Amino acid sequence: MSRVLFALLGCCLVAACKSSEAGPALQLDVDGVTREYRLFVPSQPPDGAMPLLVAVHGGSGRADSYPQQSQLEELAEDQGFVVAYPLSELLPGNEGEWQLNTDSQSRQDLDFVEALIDELSGQHPVDPARIYATGYSLGSMFTYELACHLSSRFAAVASHAGAMPVSPNSCEPSEGVAIMHLHGTQDEIIPYATTWDWSAWPEVGTMFDVPGLVQFWADQYSCQDSAENATANSTHVVHDACDQGVRVEHHRLEEVGHEWPESVAGSSTPETLWAFLRDFTRSP
Repeated sequence: MSRVLFALLGCCLVAACKSSEAGPALQLDVDGVTREYRLFVPSQPPDGAMPLLVAVHGGSGRADSYPQQSQLEELAEDQGFVVAYPLSELLPGNEGEWQLNTDSQSRQDLDFVEALIDELSGQHPVDPARIYATGYSLGSMFTYELACHLSSRFAAVASHAGAMPVSPNSCEPSEGVAIMHLHGTQDEIIPYATTWDWSAWPEVGTMFDVPGLVQFWADQYSCQDSAENATANSTHVVHDACDQGVRVEHHRLEEVGHEWPESVAGSSTPETLWAFLRDFTRSP
């Protein structure tokens, strides 16, 4: 992917969520580096421990609101879960702000997310068995880093318009992480049906097409059953009977590009994502 295309990716994010300004950032020291995040906590939290949703913004998106942030926070208020928005840092040599194709020398963003979980768990009654992630575009790509490398922390991830390396340096989750991927067939930035090379960031390598990404995770968990439900505007693919009680789901969105969709299968996109995520609880 060229820097021109990455700039377009960032512009798409700005167009998707320019409706409101993001709130003030909080700070967290991670190995001597100051990292920032935003936070939403329900004003009337439920009794007992709350789920935590980590929402990862897309390229050039740290200064803007998350897509459909107000709807997401209304849902979090109603359903009683915390939403954390980690903010990226562009590192030398990276095309994108979130580190992809992680190896032992490039764990700074993973360390940040783990430190953020620990920080919030010390401040609020976070349920360690119900920690989830969602993401958009480059943030969607980073959710697969979380699934690969932080499976001991996350029960499920659900994201839109991302990809992951065909040959990751490492992706051997120790525990099952349920996967949902949303993607538009008209995406002009992250192609639906073809693999592609991130030429300006060669360490990332060739990226999956979307059917290949979904199949990677279905194979990862040896899913035995597969079903499709098609409507006029989308196809919902479900891989079930998978190892460790997970599922792998995909919403193929017709006539949708790289922009964040307002709704999926008749529900708002936050509702669709949360309905999937909340089905899963990580084993103690």
